[in-house]
Amino acid sequence: MQARKGIMESSHTSHQTPPGLSKIAVFTLASLTAVGPLAIDMYLAALPSISADLNTTASMAQLTLTAFMLGMGAGQFVVGPLSDKTGRRRPLLVGIVLCALATLACVFAPTVEFFIVARFIMGFTGASGLVLARAVVADSTSGLQTARLMGIMMMINGIAPVAAPLIGGIVLAHGDWRDVFKVITVMIALSMVLVTIFIKESLPVERRRTGSLLSAYAGIAEVVKIRRYMGFMLTMALAFGALFGYVSGSPYLLQNVLGLSETQFTYVFGVNSVGIVLASSVMTALVGRVALRKLLTIGVSSLVTVSLLILIHFIMGPQLVPTLVLLFALTCSVGMIFGNASSLALGEARHIAGSASAMLGLTQSVMGGLASPLVSLGGGGAYMPLALTISSFALLAALALLTTPKAESDYTTSSR
Repeated sequence: MQARKGIMESSHTSHQTPPGLSKIAVFTLASLTAVGPLAIDMYLAALPSISADLNTTASMAQLTLTAFMLGMGAGQFVVGPLSDKTGRRRPLLVGIVLCALATLACVFAPTVEFFIVARFIMGFTGASGLVLARAVVADSTSGLQTARLMGIMMMINGIAPVAAPLIGGIVLAHGDWRDVFKVITVMIALSMVLVTIFIKESLPVERRRTGSLLSAYAGIAEVVKIRRYMGFMLTMALAFGALFGYVSGSPYLLQNVLGLSETQFTYVFGVNSVGIVLASSVMTALVGRVALRKLLTIGVSSLVTVSLLILIHFIMGPQLVPTLVLLFALTCSVGMIFGNASSLALGEARHIAGSASAMLGLTQSVMGGLASPLVSLGGGGAYMPLALTISSFALLAALALLTTPKAESDYTTSSR
């Protein structure tokens, strides 16, 4: 028995992630979080052709997007707490393999109903990469190092919304919507190879939750009782609600109200996505020089200021150039928030990082789900619901941060 135990411990050690993460490991984790933007933005332009090819309505084709988002939210809630018991690597590998198979199933979808089910499974299994990437970072780093790596992942992940429509456009120019999913399948398969090689187990056996399988989900109840975690988590999730309000409402605002073409809108959307990357890079560079909570306060203050300026501008009547400037400033503001808020939140629940990451992802999905219908109130030509939605979420994010208890660790500028 002792010999067997020694072999098991030796085998476990060989799969153990050392303190910190290598650059290629960080890139690999960031690529996993990019599955969502790639799986959404690459095929949006093909929705009309999907409707025609599968002989269905536009609303049914739109359900393929809804199914994916629902799957992403449910998957994070299931996989995150489960990984606190099983470890990160096994559910991550299983999730990626199943996600690749579900994506391949989309290629051969004979009906829209089959396609909708495949998209839900694709989102559910792909969620493992999103929720466990954050958990692995929390397991492997601490303090300012966590903030730096979260910022770097945000920068890499921010490239996906810029690249995805361009890649999708190139594929559609030489093929059809099924070819888009072939490309996504290859991308996911490449991520699977990178995970297999570069991501080792980050949660030691002695730190895992014990008890029955269902007991793993007690971590959700535990994490919601951590006041500081909830404060930072809600700050991030509400800021995401403001961002998703922009994502959902900007096509109608910029095209129906301000007259941009589909191509011009794609360019504007890409430039604004670059704003998230630039802001994240600046915040990452400042980590260790400026205290994390101060950086987060700057980001939230910027978000509130910009959102109120958008509200005032829209009350006066939106004009193209000022609107474009303000929307770029909006994306920069949320780029200043995400990395710092997530690192501060996960730092409060490092012992149950899977559950903490799951709760963060689920709440983000809920906020995004609330923002999307709010901006559409009044029809495609109404723009005030967009301004009110963005400003409301921004003010709530500020309230969440202001009511979060302070700690000395929030204001340290040295690694810990």
